[in-house]
Parts: sequence; C-alpha cells; structure tokens
Amino acid sequence: MAFYTNTLTSRPATAGPMAFFGAVATFVENLTDARCRSVEVERMQHLSDRELSKMGVSRESIVRCVYGDIYNC
Repeated sequence: MAFYTNTLTSRPATAGPMAFFGAVATFVENLTDARCRSVEVERMQHLSDRELSKMGVSRESIVRCVYGDIYNC
C-alpha cells in the first residue's frame, strides 16, 4: 500500500518578507559604508605627502589603509 500526501513543507509566512527587508537593510548599510570610505579616500588624497607621512601612510597605500579591514591587506 502506498502513502501519498499533498502537503508542502514551507517556511513560516513571515520569513519571506522579513528576509527581504533584512536584505534591503544590509544593502543600505553596505552602501552607506562604501560612501563613507570613498569620502575618506578622497579626503586623504587631498592631503600633502608630509601630512600623510605623519599618519604613517604613503600615497600609494591610501586605499589599502581605508579598505584594509575588508580585504585583509
């Protein structure tokens, strides 16, 4: 004798919308972080070589300095 069911296994009804809004919040947070980092790179690029050397940063390493925690450089 065979057993058949037509029941679908699914997530709770709130998982879909909550996951969507969580993803949107994460996207906005990442976008804001990227913008802040871009502003910091631009600010540092306008510093003189002397000011950068006081900070211990070379002009070539500005991006690595600002984004280093993301890329583990």
